[in-house]
Amino acid sequence: MNAEIKTIAVIGADLTGRQFARAALLAGYRTILEDVAPNRLEQAVTWIRNLSADVCSRLLTASTVEEALREADFIIEAVAEEMEMKIEMFTIFDKFAKSNAIFASSSSSLPIADMASVTFCPERCIGMRFSRSAGGKNILELVRAPQTSQETVAACREVGRRMGKEVVIASELPTSRKSAAAQE
Repeated sequence: MNAEIKTIAVIGADLTGRQFARAALLAGYRTILEDVAPNRLEQAVTWIRNLSADVCSRLLTASTVEEALREADFIIEAVAEEMEMKIEMFTIFDKFAKSNAIFASSSSSLPIADMASVTFCPERCIGMRFSRSAGGKNILELVRAPQTSQETVAACREVGRRMGKEVVIASELPTSRKSAAAQE
Protein backbone atom coordinates (compact mmCIF):
# COMPACT_ATOMS: atom_id res chain seq x y z
CA MET A 1 0.00 0.00 0.00
CA ASN A 2 2.37 2.76 1.21
CA ALA A 3 5.74 3.37 -0.32
CA GLU A 4 8.58 4.22 2.01
CA ILE A 5 8.10 7.56 3.75
CA LYS A 6 10.83 9.95 2.70
CA THR A 7 9.14 13.36 2.82
CA ILE A 8 6.90 14.68 5.59
CA ALA A 9 4.77 17.80 5.22
CA VAL A 10 3.76 19.63 8.39
CA ILE A 11 0.83 22.00 7.96
CA GLY A 12 0.84 24.62 10.71
CA ALA A 13 3.95 26.13 12.30
CA ASP A 14 2.79 26.86 15.81
CA LEU A 15 4.48 25.01 18.69
CA THR A 16 2.98 21.62 17.79
CA GLY A 17 3.90 21.98 14.12
CA ARG A 18 7.43 23.09 15.00
CA GLN A 19 7.89 20.10 17.26
CA PHE A 20 6.71 17.70 14.54
CA ALA A 21 8.95 19.35 11.93
CA ARG A 22 11.96 19.24 14.26
CA ALA A 23 11.35 15.58 15.14
CA ALA A 24 10.93 14.68 11.45
CA LEU A 25 14.19 16.44 10.54
CA LEU A 26 16.10 14.75 13.37
CA ALA A 27 14.69 11.41 12.20
CA GLY A 28 16.25 12.00 8.79
CA TYR A 29 13.14 12.93 6.82
CA ARG A 30 12.99 15.64 4.20
CA THR A 31 10.50 18.01 5.83
CA ILE A 32 8.25 20.66 4.30
CA LEU A 33 6.76 23.18 6.76
CA GLU A 34 3.80 25.38 5.81
CA ASP A 35 1.78 27.99 7.64
CA VAL A 36 -0.78 30.52 6.44
CA ALA A 37 0.97 33.25 8.50
CA PRO A 38 4.39 34.09 6.99
CA ASN A 39 5.72 35.51 10.29
CA ARG A 40 4.79 32.32 12.19
CA LEU A 41 6.51 30.23 9.50
CA GLU A 42 9.61 32.43 9.78
CA GLN A 43 9.61 32.11 13.58
CA ALA A 44 9.34 28.33 13.30
CA VAL A 45 12.23 28.16 10.84
CA THR A 46 14.34 30.33 13.17
CA TRP A 47 13.46 28.02 16.10
CA ILE A 48 14.42 24.94 14.07
CA ARG A 49 17.64 26.42 12.64
CA ASN A 50 19.53 25.79 15.90
CA LEU A 51 19.95 22.23 14.65
CA SER A 52 23.02 21.20 12.65
CA ALA A 53 23.45 22.46 9.08
CA ASP A 54 23.12 18.88 7.82
CA VAL A 55 19.75 18.45 9.53
CA CYS A 56 18.54 21.89 8.44
CA SER A 57 19.46 21.17 4.83
CA ARG A 58 16.43 18.82 4.71
CA LEU A 59 14.01 21.62 5.74
CA LEU A 60 11.89 23.29 3.07
CA THR A 61 9.05 25.75 3.46
CA ALA A 62 5.91 26.17 1.41
CA SER A 63 3.66 29.17 1.02
CA THR A 64 0.49 27.14 0.40
CA VAL A 65 -0.89 23.84 1.64
CA GLU A 66 -1.14 22.57 -1.94
CA GLU A 67 2.55 23.30 -2.54
CA ALA A 68 3.53 21.52 0.67
CA LEU A 69 1.61 18.38 -0.31
CA ARG A 70 3.03 17.78 -3.78
CA GLU A 71 5.96 15.59 -2.78
CA ALA A 72 4.89 14.47 0.69
CA ASP A 73 4.50 10.80 1.54
CA PHE A 74 3.17 11.68 4.98
CA ILE A 75 1.17 14.79 5.94
CA ILE A 76 0.38 15.96 9.44
CA GLU A 77 -1.86 18.89 10.17
CA ALA A 78 -1.08 20.93 13.26
CA VAL A 79 -3.70 23.65 12.89
CA ALA A 80 -6.11 25.05 15.49
CA GLU A 81 -8.24 22.54 17.38
CA GLU A 82 -11.38 23.37 15.37
CA MET A 83 -13.19 20.61 13.51
CA GLU A 84 -14.16 22.83 10.56
CA MET A 85 -10.53 23.78 9.97
CA LYS A 86 -9.30 20.20 10.29
CA ILE A 87 -11.98 18.96 7.88
CA GLU A 88 -10.95 21.67 5.42
CA MET A 89 -7.32 20.47 5.70
CA PHE A 90 -8.26 16.82 5.08
CA THR A 91 -10.39 17.88 2.09
CA ILE A 92 -7.37 19.71 0.62
CA PHE A 93 -5.10 16.75 1.41
CA ASP A 94 -7.48 14.41 -0.39
CA LYS A 95 -7.56 16.64 -3.47
CA PHE A 96 -3.87 17.55 -3.82
CA ALA A 97 -1.75 14.90 -2.04
CA LYS A 98 0.01 11.96 -3.67
CA SER A 99 -2.29 8.98 -4.11
CA ASN A 100 -0.61 6.92 -1.38
CA ALA A 101 0.14 9.66 1.18
CA ILE A 102 -0.83 9.17 4.81
CA PHE A 103 -2.95 11.91 6.40
CA ALA A 104 -2.44 12.54 10.13
CA SER A 105 -4.07 14.94 12.56
CA SER A 106 -2.47 16.27 15.71
CA SER A 107 -5.90 16.64 17.32
CA SER A 108 -6.09 15.79 20.97
CA SER A 109 -9.88 15.78 21.28
CA LEU A 110 -11.64 15.70 17.90
CA PRO A 111 -12.68 12.46 16.15
CA ILE A 112 -10.23 11.34 13.48
CA ALA A 113 -13.07 9.36 11.87
CA ASP A 114 -14.89 12.62 11.10
CA MET A 115 -11.80 14.01 9.36
CA ALA A 116 -11.24 10.73 7.50
CA SER A 117 -14.86 10.69 6.34
CA VAL A 118 -14.28 13.64 3.97
CA THR A 119 -11.56 11.73 2.10
CA PHE A 120 -11.57 8.92 -0.44
CA CYS A 121 -8.93 7.16 1.67
CA PRO A 122 -10.10 6.81 5.30
CA GLU A 123 -7.79 3.79 5.64
CA ARG A 124 -4.81 6.18 5.34
CA CYS A 125 -6.00 8.61 8.05
CA ILE A 126 -4.74 8.55 11.62
CA GLY A 127 -4.29 10.69 14.72
CA MET A 128 -0.76 11.40 15.88
CA ARG A 129 0.39 13.39 18.90
CA PHE A 130 3.36 13.74 21.16
CA SER A 131 3.04 13.27 24.90
CA ARG A 132 5.16 12.38 27.88
CA SER A 133 4.61 9.45 30.23
CA ALA A 134 4.51 9.84 33.99
CA GLY A 135 8.06 8.49 33.98
CA GLY A 136 9.20 11.18 31.54
CA LYS A 137 9.42 9.01 28.41
CA ASN A 138 8.72 10.72 25.08
CA ILE A 139 5.67 9.07 23.59
CA LEU A 140 4.09 9.23 20.16
CA GLU A 141 0.44 8.32 20.48
CA LEU A 142 -1.21 7.00 17.34
CA VAL A 143 -5.00 7.18 17.33
CA ARG A 144 -6.46 4.62 15.00
CA ALA A 145 -9.88 5.50 13.57
CA PRO A 146 -12.25 2.62 12.77
CA GLN A 147 -11.17 2.47 9.10
CA THR A 148 -7.43 3.09 9.62
CA SER A 149 -5.52 0.24 8.00
CA GLN A 150 -2.86 -1.87 9.65
CA GLU A 151 -0.42 -0.71 6.95
CA THR A 152 -0.99 2.93 7.96
CA VAL A 153 -0.44 2.09 11.62
CA ALA A 154 2.76 0.19 10.76
CA ALA A 155 4.11 3.08 8.65
CA CYS A 156 3.36 5.56 11.44
CA ARG A 157 4.92 3.26 14.02
CA GLU A 158 8.11 3.32 11.92
CA VAL A 159 8.00 7.14 11.74
CA GLY A 160 7.71 7.24 15.53
CA ARG A 161 10.55 4.76 15.96
CA ARG A 162 12.80 6.86 13.74
CA MET A 163 11.82 9.93 15.79
CA GLY A 164 13.07 8.13 18.89
CA LYS A 165 9.63 7.97 20.50
CA GLU A 166 7.92 5.15 22.33
CA VAL A 167 4.86 4.45 20.18
CA VAL A 168 1.50 3.83 21.85
CA ILE A 169 -1.55 2.91 19.81
CA ALA A 170 -5.06 3.85 20.87
CA SER A 171 -8.27 3.04 19.04
CA GLU A 172 -10.93 5.66 18.54
CA LEU A 173 -14.46 4.62 19.36
CA PRO A 174 -16.41 3.79 16.20
CA THR A 175 -19.09 6.42 16.80
CA SER A 176 -18.12 9.77 15.38
CA ARG A 177 -19.79 13.13 15.77
CA LYS A 178 -21.59 12.70 12.44
CA SER A 179 -23.00 9.29 13.29
CA ALA A 180 -24.05 10.48 16.76
CA ALA A 181 -25.85 13.46 15.19
CA ALA A 182 -27.57 11.15 12.70
CA GLN A 183 -28.93 9.04 15.55
CA GLU A 184 -30.64 12.02 17.22
